[in-house]
Amino acid sequence: MTKDKLKKEEPPHIHIGFDKNELMLKTFLMMSIIALASIIVMGLDALIHIMIALGTVLIVHSTIYSYQVWKDIEPTYRSPASPMVAGMIVGLAMPIAAPFEVTAGVALLTILGFKYGQGKYFKRKYLNPAAASKVILLLVLSLKTLNEGLLFHTHHIDLDLMTATGLQSSMWIFSRETLPIIGFDLSPAQSLFLWQTHGWIGGASSIVVLIVGAIAAYWLRYKWRIIVSTLVTMTILAAGMGIYLNGDPILRIAFHVFTGSLIFLAFFMATEPQSTPMTNYGQYMFGFFLASLTFGLQLLNVLGGSIIALVILNVFTDQFDKIVIKKPYGHKGVKK
Repeated sequence: MTKDKLKKEEPPHIHIGFDKNELMLKTFLMMSIIALASIIVMGLDALIHIMIALGTVLIVHSTIYSYQVWKDIEPTYRSPASPMVAGMIVGLAMPIAAPFEVTAGVALLTILGFKYGQGKYFKRKYLNPAAASKVILLLVLSLKTLNEGLLFHTHHIDLDLMTATGLQSSMWIFSRETLPIIGFDLSPAQSLFLWQTHGWIGGASSIVVLIVGAIAAYWLRYKWRIIVSTLVTMTILAAGMGIYLNGDPILRIAFHVFTGSLIFLAFFMATEPQSTPMTNYGQYMFGFFLASLTFGLQLLNVLGGSIIALVILNVFTDQFDKIVIKKPYGHKGVKK
């Protein structure tokens, strides 16, 4: 075979009919729809968080890109598409009440440490960049202010979410929501599904994330098995606990499944190509454990339970793949 007949095949995780740059641009487009909905629901602060995150990663990317071109080094990212997606994820993954400087810090660590640094020194992304950055800053800040909302939800830190009464008592913050214009007061379950002004920016309207995420998963061929297994497992756990405690299974499902952190993370973070399993069975298992671990952390009132669960499971991604991958040794009985 002559050299001009050789064809370069893309790695399996991006062999989906279009190149990585196109995948990133289309992903950014889909998340922009969620960002717009979030700004409508949460207001100007949501826009500021998103712009800070995007601005930070683009400044760092532009600086590194210019340096690499100046030094005649092959640019790590020729297009800003991938950094833009990382910045958008950071912006949408921040709680609306977070200080703006924390958003900037998470964005800086994401692009510098886990986009450029992780790829350079480890040759692949073992940890989801935005998730790992947020967990690190969450833990560092919590060493100083453990009971000030950085690790636990202070407004219901003393409530026992493993009881029906505890869950009901913690829902006061979602029972204050009213749809504008029509003035319809929402129940906590309705608020969690439709209109949240509290929590993750990217989960301001879970119904929007669900619709846009489903379209993106089909159109861009995300790892849908992780999405399905995560959401189905969490729904079963939440409903089962609600029934067992003689509480409200619908409210349990709304809280555990449609809390902004999980619904956004399941579609746009847990499907990250390199840091999650490649095999079908491994993806199902990954989603199952992601939901189970998140469920447990939610019951303990841990802020960002889904993010912590994702980073922990990223560490074991290779092990999930090894469950089903076998080394080919040929056929039994075949002689050399």
